[in-house]
Amino acid sequence: MKKQILIPLVILGFMAIVGATVLTGKALAATGSRNDDMVSKLAQELNLDQTKVQAAFDKIHQERQAERQAEMSSNLDKAVKDGVITAEQKQKILDKMASKEPGPGEKGEMRQWATDNGIDFTKLKDYGFGKGSGNGRGQFGQNK
Repeated sequence: MKKQILIPLVILGFMAIVGATVLTGKALAATGSRNDDMVSKLAQELNLDQTKVQAAFDKIHQERQAERQAEMSSNLDKAVKDGVITAEQKQKILDKMASKEPGPGEKGEMRQWATDNGIDFTKLKDYGFGKGSGNGRGQFGQNK
């Protein structure tokens, strides 16, 4: 009986940790090895099938990404309405973000991409860009 209560509570706690990690912008290791270790350990601890735990983890991750994408699109809509960027630039930003997430080693590449597309991310701070994850850089590696 206790196991029936404990498993959902542990999974709920795990989901909260994953959600907090995603929401604070703290990316897990690019190779996914940290994710694999966490999933493996959680599956062992709860005596669950690792593929089911991985599937739940992936589903939560995808939901959080969709939420961030929707929020970003909404913020960019405001920037377009305020004349900070064009609708075309908004779409380019969304496409770039969907193609890959910028990392610390890509600062120069992202600045060049923004320059090439006529986008000044310093003007987008009020729209959710330029708010970094504590590493001294904001969205697209722009300095604060």
